[in-house]
Amino acid sequence: MRMSFLYFAFGSNLLRQRLRLNNPSATFVSTARLEGYRLAFSNMGLDPRTMRWRGGAATIVDAPGHAVWGCVWRLDNEHRESLDRQESVYNAIEVPVTAPDNTVYTCLTYQLPKDLLSPRGFDPRPSPMYLDVIVRGAVQNHLPGSYIDQLNAVQHNGLHEDIDLYTHLLRMLNDDL
Repeated sequence: MRMSFLYFAFGSNLLRQRLRLNNPSATFVSTARLEGYRLAFSNMGLDPRTMRWRGGAATIVDAPGHAVWGCVWRLDNEHRESLDRQESVYNAIEVPVTAPDNTVYTCLTYQLPKDLLSPRGFDPRPSPMYLDVIVRGAVQNHLPGSYIDQLNAVQHNGLHEDIDLYTHLLRMLNDDL
């Protein structure tokens, strides 16, 4: 019997095709909300043009009275290492999330260390392509419309550059049609 773990995705890994690139065992369990946090973006003190997604990366920050929506995925334990590598600058934490049917799942998720949240310097906003992947994942998994509206209202940094990963994901999405 394969051993597995639950993972709560709130950023680009909302999109099934993105998550399965390096974690093919990922299976959708449920949408869920994480209470007491809000979605934020950080440039981690780096020039956006040198970052994989050309802009701020998604994270969660403590925010009483707020909630972050995302997806619960089940992954085989063999993919924990690849997920950790993908999220290498983040801290792995366990969080309780609540599905629409009020089932509570304890999940692994990733949060940027506090010292990387608000470094001075470069623009922390996400690139339009990264934000598009997050929104596509939210739509694909039927997150609440009001939350998708919040995602669509996030201001991006305007850096429209070629990103191989983004182009690859769009191709995968078109192939799935």
